[in-house]
Amino acid sequence: MTQSRLQIGMWDQFTEERWERLADKHISGMEICSFLNREALVEVSDFCRNRRIAFGVHAPILREAGYRLPQVNAPEPKVFREALEQISAEVRLASSMGADYMLFHYPFYPVFQEPFTPYPRLPSPEERYSYSQLSKERFREMSKRLFEFLCELQLRYGQRIVLEHDFFGDYGDVLIDSFHAYPDIGFVLDTARLDIARRAFQGFDPYPFLDQMASRIYLVHYSNVWYEKDKFTHHLPVLPEHDHDANYGEACAYLQYVAARNSRFHVTFEHNASLITRQQLQQIYDRTAFMLQEQGGHVLIRP
Repeated sequence: MTQSRLQIGMWDQFTEERWERLADKHISGMEICSFLNREALVEVSDFCRNRRIAFGVHAPILREAGYRLPQVNAPEPKVFREALEQISAEVRLASSMGADYMLFHYPFYPVFQEPFTPYPRLPSPEERYSYSQLSKERFREMSKRLFEFLCELQLRYGQRIVLEHDFFGDYGDVLIDSFHAYPDIGFVLDTARLDIARRAFQGFDPYPFLDQMASRIYLVHYSNVWYEKDKFTHHLPVLPEHDHDANYGEACAYLQYVAARNSRFHVTFEHNASLITRQQLQQIYDRTAFMLQEQGGHVLIRP
């Protein structure tokens, strides 16, 4: 049985001091994103190889063009071609560095339209597709082309490719169908975005969605959300006191739910650890490891 890996986020840059400050016996991996240059990638790759630590990459792998994600379901042919070119370049680079996975967002741009709760942090009209811009039939067609391309690319470079869900409005059936039709592409669950979708989009129930997607999960991005009137704060550490507080999201409940249905996924703590004490951080690691073990999985412990 595959051992679950608990990972810390190492975005923008890597330092050994930062690793030692955030890691403990439960942490056996990291997720990197938006590094300065190739030399910085070589440094973190060497560190992970020497320490026998796995690492994955969240696009963009380099910050040359800012935080720019490929528009993987763009209906405009030129934009779609540019997205595939970016994906190819990033997969090739991740493979050369020995990454465990290369992660992109899907759908991206996200797709939804009114009515929804207009939280200020939701994508603006310029950063999303409405149904009139991207019909469900067109989204299904673009998804098929994308997944076929990713499967071929994955084989060519021997590089695992995973997709993290973004907001998908009423097109969830297309997303679900795509991952089941192409099981070689791993699914990444984001507990914060899932909960925001529950609050923002009337009628969306996360649990039937998780029932259908649990078996496809390769990785969980684990963090919570705080809601206050018409706004939210995300990337929060998941603390026990959140469990029965309606002002917080249901991150822990989602993790328990999928762990009961799949014992083979990894977890990245996609949270702002500076908001809590070292003792609280240790409690989060212990609680998460126990939760996964309790549900039948095995958590890899660093030697």
